[in-house]
Amino acid sequence: MKLPVPEFTNPDQALIHRFVQGGGRPMAFDANPMARALGTELRAADLQAGRVTLAFAPDPLFIQGTGVIQGGALTAMLDFAMAFATLAQMPVGGSCATVNLNTAFLRPAPQGRYLALGEVERRGRQLAFTHARLLREDGEVLVATATSTLALMVPDS
Repeated sequence: MKLPVPEFTNPDQALIHRFVQGGGRPMAFDANPMARALGTELRAADLQAGRVTLAFAPDPLFIQGTGVIQGGALTAMLDFAMAFATLAQMPVGGSCATVNLNTAFLRPAPQGRYLALGEVERRGRQLAFTHARLLREDGEVLVATATSTLALMVPDS
């Protein structure tokens, strides 16, 4: 008997589910041009808890004259982590959109590899409240934090 294939409307949500079904081996985000430019890779996902870990190695396009990653790119990394954490927890076919985003930059971010850890704090029927941390890949240096509110788009039942 062939199982029905879920109807994903968001390719990022589909990738998160492929990642979990594939045993959690690191997986590049290939459907999103900005995620590709930031060198985004999914490292961990917990669908129940609404948590993800993403790795980033931003393209030199995002490096400022002082040799650090531009703040908008750092914010995008954090936004991806929070949105993907929300997508991980949503029903198949759902999507979300950031409606509010607050970023705190704690120190300069020189070119290199980073981890963004996103988590859903609370999810209601229409909104999700999330937070994220951006660290150097070794996990020892916290570079930035963010919080966001996301609007939820849930498929009709």
